[in-house]
Amino acid sequence: MDKYQQRSFLLALLLCLPVLAVQAAAPALFEAEVVVSDQTPAQRSVALKSALGEVLVRVTGQGSVLEAPAVQTLLAGPEQLVQQYRYFTEPNQEPPLLKLWVRFDGDAIRQTLQQQGLAYWGGERPDTLVWLAVEDRGNRYLVSADDTSEVHREVAVAARARGVPVVFPLMDLEDQARVRYADIWGGFFDKVVSASQRYNPPAILIGRLNRMPSGGWASRWQLEMGGKTRSWSDSHPQLDVLAKQGIDDLADVQASQLAITTNTAGSTVVISVTGINTLAAYARTNNYLASLSSIRNLQVGEVKPGAVQYTLQLNGSMQDLTRTVAIGTVLTPAADGMPGTYLLRQ
Repeated sequence: MDKYQQRSFLLALLLCLPVLAVQAAAPALFEAEVVVSDQTPAQRSVALKSALGEVLVRVTGQGSVLEAPAVQTLLAGPEQLVQQYRYFTEPNQEPPLLKLWVRFDGDAIRQTLQQQGLAYWGGERPDTLVWLAVEDRGNRYLVSADDTSEVHREVAVAARARGVPVVFPLMDLEDQARVRYADIWGGFFDKVVSASQRYNPPAILIGRLNRMPSGGWASRWQLEMGGKTRSWSDSHPQLDVLAKQGIDDLADVQASQLAITTNTAGSTVVISVTGINTLAAYARTNNYLASLSSIRNLQVGEVKPGAVQYTLQLNGSMQDLTRTVAIGTVLTPAADGMPGTYLLRQ
């Protein structure tokens, strides 16, 4: 089979393959763990409501969503949304800590939120690189990926609760040569942003935490994402609450840019993706587009050698789609700069 015949055969296969409409929501977004005192039905009912509340805040990106009438209706009967649950004992805890793990019906939650015109933030969540300088009564350090400090643990716990993927720098010899504690504490963030390029992060969070003479904690944060800078500060007597406040603020900012709010079908647009030269590349592109919250439906249009044209029915606007693609690692705007043209990353 010559090259022309191979290409024709591939095109024919692409046209015959099915296209996914909307991919099921990522299960981890709809899972939660809640501490319980026992396994009685009454205690389970309370725990399920708490767990569902955590999930709803996570997938809307808004703490205030719990006051919405439609959400109050969901919280009144959390059992109807449960897909799986189990009890387990937290290891390495004394006394033993009993928890309830639960997974809710993600598709039902997503549909309810969208039908009610509430925000929905799906799996399009940027990996956020966290540079964190800590001053704890004279002990000064930068938090690294393999850190075992309380600060690292509390930030990681808060990030999991809000569904925000965070990573810490390796702080290996290369990082140590480029970023010092004084750079972060002194606000020399250009050095930090430059050193972050090796990680190629969609978002960079720079934090400074210090223990105050009173024993409480104070924090200052700066987020670099999508060419924009946001800053905020918090304080609280307890470190776990302070870490939660910082991550809550991070999630709120990201959700304000990436969550989709709609209760009707959005516009229909046509995009073109190049770099699709194999069946695996075609499947990868389809699965990625079908997973996006901003896309309600997709259909394959024209297929050319190395390129596929898609007709997309959007939940939101083309701007929502553009922002979502920008934080991902699958597509990148084509070199010609034409709106709606993308290149599949290899």
